[in-house]
Amino acid sequence: MKFKIQHYIIILLITNLAFSQSVILESFGPSFNSPVEIKNSGDDRLFVVEKSGKIKILNQNGTVNSTPFLDIEDRVSTNANERGLLGLAFHPNYPENPFFFVNYTNNNGDTTISKFSVSSDEDIANDNETILLVIDQPYGNHNGGCINFGPDGNLYIGMGDGGSGGDPQNYSQNTGSLLGKMLRINVNSGAYSIPENNPYNDEIWSIGLRNPWKFSFDSLNGDLWIADVGQNEFEEINMIQGNPANINYGWRCYEGNEPYNMSGCPDDDDLTFPIATYSHYNSGDFKCSVTGGYIYRGNQISGLNGVYFFADYCSGEIGFLSKNDEDNWEMSLAFPNINGSWVSFGEDINGELYIASINGGIYKIVDAALSNNNIENISFNYFPNPFADKLEIQSDNSVDIKLYNLSGVLIKSYNSINNQTLDLSYLSSGTYILKINNYQYRKLIKK
Repeated sequence: MKFKIQHYIIILLITNLAFSQSVILESFGPSFNSPVEIKNSGDDRLFVVEKSGKIKILNQNGTVNSTPFLDIEDRVSTNANERGLLGLAFHPNYPENPFFFVNYTNNNGDTTISKFSVSSDEDIANDNETILLVIDQPYGNHNGGCINFGPDGNLYIGMGDGGSGGDPQNYSQNTGSLLGKMLRINVNSGAYSIPENNPYNDEIWSIGLRNPWKFSFDSLNGDLWIADVGQNEFEEINMIQGNPANINYGWRCYEGNEPYNMSGCPDDDDLTFPIATYSHYNSGDFKCSVTGGYIYRGNQISGLNGVYFFADYCSGEIGFLSKNDEDNWEMSLAFPNINGSWVSFGEDINGELYIASINGGIYKIVDAALSNNNIENISFNYFPNPFADKLEIQSDNSVDIKLYNLSGVLIKSYNSINNQTLDLSYLSSGTYILKINNYQYRKLIKK
């Protein structure tokens, strides 16, 4: 059995960037069980990781395969909020090299990095694994979880500081521990090997991280972007061009740019500070935990190439980093009306972006098409706006219109209309969205 896509939208108006751009979140498939990761394997399929231990295939038509790609629930512990099956990475030469890698918390509560292979059926994996690394976790939180292959072909593993609060054992600054680090291993040599230019003759690539829940590589230039979850007040985003070795991102000495615990810390000149931070108490809803995303390199959203997407778990806001006229990164964090506890972004084979909420929703980020991009050239008008009870529609051609509220719920459909008056007196005062011919979106306000 396959599940049909549910159609509803959520509007995002990006007005704080150096340019103005409108995009929407469009529902993409059914609800999942606590999705925490979205990956592609080099084709049109999306692989959705559920925290309980399953990986499911989401097809481009919005259906989900009835048989999971992988089910290892018997090996995965979810007995703490930040534990579970957390990360997925396909080999760069997949499926010619038919292996993929996962990061999960085992039944002892420890981080486990394992290798699996696909079966003769491309939609179902073999469930026997080769365990590469098991890393002791002293507490139930700050497990990191994200894994990705870098442009160098090595596997990168984001490790949290081991948990509790404040890194009480100072694992992040201790190069004798794998906690609080970005690890890098070569999976093409035996079970795995240490790349020769790792700076400490072990798996460590960089240090000084608190909980790098999500990180990604820019598909254009290979820059590494790390969103590191904050301690008391500040969330931070780190980026170093070219991803050099032996970077110290500063935790627990600093939280963002603010001193936290300076005992035994190196000089500031030896630390790399974030390119952007935000406070939990900035304008808008309370914020608590940054979810890193991707630099947008797709083709379907005009004007957003090179913009970095991120989100906050508590406020439901989606954020953007874009270059201003002085070539500096400028942050926008908005849209608190969006209902979602955002835990992961995803990127498809074409560079288009998706976002997942822990409560189950998967959404595609698409252009709101306020211009006539990618649609037939029609003349469409509606007035007055704001309106009282009636809305005049004028169009050279017949159009189909769907009316949504801002929660994304479809209110009513109007088919094959052109010059017509719509009686909308039944609507309450507020803001609504018109969807025209399944491509264009218009904002509508009732007085």
